[in-house]
This record gives sequence, structure tokens and C-alpha cells, in this order.
Amino acid sequence: MARLLSWPDLPVNFREPMSGPRSTGGAANTTIGGFMQGVSSPLGAWRWRFNLADMRGQLARRYRGWVTAMHGGANATRVPFCDWDGLTRSQMGVSASGQEWKAGQPWSNGQPWSNGKNWGSTPPVVPMTAAAQRGDTVVSLGSPFWGHSLGMGDQIGFFPFHLGLYVITDVLSPGVYRIWPQLRREIVLGDFATLRPTLAMRLESEDAATAPRDAFAITNASVVMVEVFDYDVRDWFTG
Repeated sequence: MARLLSWPDLPVNFREPMSGPRSTGGAANTTIGGFMQGVSSPLGAWRWRFNLADMRGQLARRYRGWVTAMHGGANATRVPFCDWDGLTRSQMGVSASGQEWKAGQPWSNGQPWSNGKNWGSTPPVVPMTAAAQRGDTVVSLGSPFWGHSLGMGDQIGFFPFHLGLYVITDVLSPGVYRIWPQLRREIVLGDFATLRPTLAMRLESEDAATAPRDAFAITNASVVMVEVFDYDVRDWFTG
């Protein structure tokens, strides 16, 4: 079976969605009056291009090892997404200062982990208020934190064990949102929405990852990847 690899914390400094919602129709659906009707399609997978900052030393080794392990698209990797245009800390319901957010939080006794590091800071999660089936395009979030504060263009995901990145396309009522793409997996009560979604992706082709190396570093490296649906990961990929 194919493998699902971990993302090696690559230094992404540019990313571009290269495909989005698809429509069907066009000239094939031209009316007698000459009107061309496009019909939205539930199909379509995420396709992204990532550019990477210069890499050398250990980071360069990890990158080339990861590219090799991806086997030109035969294997997949978990890709975590942080929205660079996402909600501010106050909009997320977080009262921590910028320094506290960056440095993380210690244990309740004020002590860090044994390695001297604090708990990493992440946006609070929001409970779901209704179940939804795979293929649905409407989800219902609870009111805590940012659950009723999203708008068109916000990006969310779900957990636990849910691989998918979704964009809010309409606010139907407080906490009830229309999303694209359609749900890759069912949602049950007890699941949560998150502002840090994770996609499963594979290389688009054997030459979809570049690693040009000059005397200084790997420079101008880029990767083009396509989504692997959650249900396909469960059927065909091992951890």
C-alpha cells in the first residue's frame, strides 16, 4: 500500500491554489436564445503550488529525503495549513499577548516541558452543533470563540482524523455556513472545527518537485501537489 508521510516543516514562503470550484456546461448548454448556462459541479480537488525559501544543511537533507519518499506521487503527505490572512488573536477569542502567543504557554505550575519549551499556542477549536454527511456543503458550528464570527473566504477544517481544507462561501445564519469543497468525510457530534486544517496531498507528477542546488543552498525550490481525498487515504494509504 501507499504511505502517508509527515510534513517536514518546510519553509514555505509562497503558495498558490491552482484549481478551484469547477463548473460544467458552457457551450454545451447554450439555449435557443444564445444564453450559455454554467452549472456548478461538486467535483474538483485542491491543487497547490508551494515555493520554498533557500535551504541548506539539515533542512536541505530533510527536503530531498521527503521528495524521494514521495516517489513521484505514489505516496502522500499531510500538509498543515495556517491562513496567512486569517483571524486576529482577538477575533479568535485569544487574550494572550503577541509574545505569549509566540512563546507558548507553560504548565499550570509555571514550568515548561523538560526540554525547556512551552506548550505551543494554537487557535481555540469550536464544537459542531449538527452532524453532516460526506458530500454535504453546509456545516453548523457552536458559538464559543470564533464559531459565529466567520465570513466569506475564511478557511476551516475539522478534527479529529479529518483530512480536508474548506472555504466559507456563504453565511446562512449565525454559525451555519456553506463551504467548498463538499465534505470529504462525515461529521458527528463531538467533532470540532479548527482554523488549522490539514490536507493529504501527493506530488502531481514525477517532476512536480524541484531542488536546484548552487554552491550556497537549494534555491527557488517549488512543489506542485494535488489533494488525496480523506476516504481514499483510509482505503489505500498507511500511516
